[in-house]
Amino acid sequence: MADPQIPRGETRLPIYPEPPAPAEFGIDLRLGWNRGDAAIAADVKAFWEQFNFLPRGVDPDHRVKEVVLAGYAGNRLVAVSTAAIEQVGFLRCKMAVYRCAIAPDFRGQMMSMLVTAHSLKALEAWSRAHPDEGVMGMLAVLENETYKKKTHPHRAPETKLSLVAFNPQGQKIVVAWFDHARV
Repeated sequence: MADPQIPRGETRLPIYPEPPAPAEFGIDLRLGWNRGDAAIAADVKAFWEQFNFLPRGVDPDHRVKEVVLAGYAGNRLVAVSTAAIEQVGFLRCKMAVYRCAIAPDFRGQMMSMLVTAHSLKALEAWSRAHPDEGVMGMLAVLENETYKKKTHPHRAPETKLSLVAFNPQGQKIVVAWFDHARV
């Protein structure tokens, strides 16, 4: 893997308005959103199984249809992002509800922020091209224990993600509104 620009343990990555190129982090991001790519689907399902990433009861054949990006280091899948289009009651609009999984040996290198930034761009471009879908932004629940600390800003200036609520488990719910969003 190439040495990333951001040192291990660094908490800031300037991703907005333009995220760094994935190659700077030694990965290739492949678009899976609405593509039905059988090779990506097979790799993603094997990745989820290898690391036991899917919660009990989640159908991998259904979830794999939600793949936004697949991140490869050479031929090895090391990152996957997914999104489900859902009506979000408290925001009164449809959002792309986002998830990201990173291989354990690629964590701590800002990989999730990189994949998230590029996923946001891909989802926003899709939303702009499909206005009839009415998707206004991307929502994520920050499940990583790191984000439970109160040391993270409510809106990091280098991203579009803003804190909007907490779920019953105390996890932060963040939203990035698409530039064309109207609510």
